[in-house]
Amino acid sequence: VLVTHTFFVVLLSRRDVLGTIGTSIPIHYTTLEPILPQPTVDRLEEDCISIVRDKVTTELIQVLDEEERRWAQTLYIEEYQSNLARSVIQRLKVDLDRSTSVNQFLGARVARCCLIGLADFLFNFQKKVEMFHDTQAEFGDRGDGYVSRTIALVNCCPPLRTFVERCRQCDPQGSEETAQRANSSLDILISQSVRVLTDRLFEHIRPFFDKLMKRKWLNNTEAFEAIEASIKQHFRKFKRMDPPPYQALVGEVHRRVLVEYVRAVMRGRIICTSSKMRKRMAFRLQDEAKQLKGLFRDLESSASWLDSTICHLADIILLEDTPSIQMEVAVLVKEFPDIRKKHVSTLLNVRGMTRQAERQEILNVVKDFECSSALICRERALFADIPITSEVHCISLGLMRLAMTVSNWFSEHRPRRRRRTSARNAAPQTAETTEDTSKLHREE
Repeated sequence: VLVTHTFFVVLLSRRDVLGTIGTSIPIHYTTLEPILPQPTVDRLEEDCISIVRDKVTTELIQVLDEEERRWAQTLYIEEYQSNLARSVIQRLKVDLDRSTSVNQFLGARVARCCLIGLADFLFNFQKKVEMFHDTQAEFGDRGDGYVSRTIALVNCCPPLRTFVERCRQCDPQGSEETAQRANSSLDILISQSVRVLTDRLFEHIRPFFDKLMKRKWLNNTEAFEAIEASIKQHFRKFKRMDPPPYQALVGEVHRRVLVEYVRAVMRGRIICTSSKMRKRMAFRLQDEAKQLKGLFRDLESSASWLDSTICHLADIILLEDTPSIQMEVAVLVKEFPDIRKKHVSTLLNVRGMTRQAERQEILNVVKDFECSSALICRERALFADIPITSEVHCISLGLMRLAMTVSNWFSEHRPRRRRRTSARNAAPQTAETTEDTSKLHREE
């Protein structure tokens, strides 16, 4: 009531125009003297700022404390929206609207006061949300109510960010730094919520990535289908998140799925020993790449730069001649500047390329791009999250050479059928077979 009365008095003091209304007499406008002296107006404005400042500080603390108590009380209830943002904005918007209706200068001062209080509130809000997640990670069961509460909290961010921008526009010169501080708290809160929900999803699907790129994977689609089904199931709830935080969530899930998939390829658990096997593996990679692209298109992911990753790897495995492989590697390195020679070398191991001269020609392409590559944006990093150790590289190369040697040996020493000429030759033939088998065991 005191704030409303003060704004009303200030508004009256600023009226300086009077008109005389008549049916036939023209209206004459005359500038009047201020109703209140300027020192009185200045004092009233200072009283308004002081009242608004105290109101913002006291009431927003109470609102946040009440909200924090609700988190524990409603943790087992699936609520995807919160009244916190609406309550905060309504309290601040009343004073901001009234002050801007008086004059621009008073509106700018009230906007600055509201933005300072809002920035402090958002910092405390972000810290309390962080404590909430830490407590749930240590003691809670993180059930469905935890997921919905996380989404409800992050859904507060878009309207609060919009109101921060409105306050900044009312006072563009004096509120820029405060607005950045408020937006920084919102960015941290969104990033934390995205990380929490993404980690929760990967707790369910990571074991299935361990089943990819094995011999069984070439003929069995169960592991990949389980990954796809789990993502769809989780996003039935994740889609309750409002944009733009939802775009950040689906983009990060998209990126991490590709990281885990490429990591499975880079483990070198399949070594192609023939052209036929390379085709089988490449076609399987292309098919699953197409399914992942469709999945994340349906989820409205904007990270389309990830879609070509698996297809490039499949082409490098499938292509036969060195120049074509070099061109495909050049495209891959250009699109993903964070790829390194060890990644491409491991991929050459997977495709079964053992000739050192050919390998070096291809790896030189990566070396040339590495020397000229610029700084990598963290949001566009993919291969940077897939480290390849020297030990794994050596083991993969050793296994590949062993597999190629064993395959060639069996091809060259495959027994051929011979006609039995007489029963007399049966015994010597059996002895020779036994001797060959013993020799094979010794070489293995």
